[in-house]
Amino acid sequence: MVNTSLLILGGNPPSEDLLFYRVEDADHKIAADGGLIPFLNAGECPDVLVGDFDSVHDINELDKKYPSLQVVRKDEQETTDFQKALVWITENTQSSRIVILGALGKRTDHLITNILIASNVDECIEITIDDDMEWMRRVTPSCPLSLKGRSGDLLSILAIKECFGVNTNGLKWDLTEARIGPERIIGQSNQCRSDVVEIKCKEGAFWVFLEKIRI
Repeated sequence: MVNTSLLILGGNPPSEDLLFYRVEDADHKIAADGGLIPFLNAGECPDVLVGDFDSVHDINELDKKYPSLQVVRKDEQETTDFQKALVWITENTQSSRIVILGALGKRTDHLITNILIASNVDECIEITIDDDMEWMRRVTPSCPLSLKGRSGDLLSILAIKECFGVNTNGLKWDLTEARIGPERIIGQSNQCRSDVVEIKCKEGAFWVFLEKIRI
């Protein structure tokens, strides 16, 4: 059985519908500093709050109001709250899947940093970044991607590092044993032509972007 950690960051907050949908499948609920706010606004209390708490104050009041909340304070500034939360997850859970909300929007530098950090997580862990407008999934040799019921949807592939042996099936422009990377961008604005799409690689890691709302 897949063990899933739901992690909310301090970017664009998810809608309550998206948050509740993701909570249903979560074995662990973690907030990284300001990611606590969407949980509480939806009437949910995470299991753990991690960070330096520059966005969340009145920690003593939180302890009183939410006695089940585990508060993990890490004041060092050499890592982000996202990184601190990932360390907690890897050290304290057996999660093979991490779903991240609140990673997009607001500051562009935060968005890019979040993607870079998520790209470097152990390749055996399935990483999904979800938002109300779009969905992102990291593909590695250990974590191929299978999509169902998305025929006609726009899909893009972005490799931050060089990747080899990239194969897709079910796209308008399929890739076969392709090499992709920062100097070879060939996966932007593709399209699902089938209700079943398979994407995998032999070496490296890349991101698949899927729009949720057709404009």
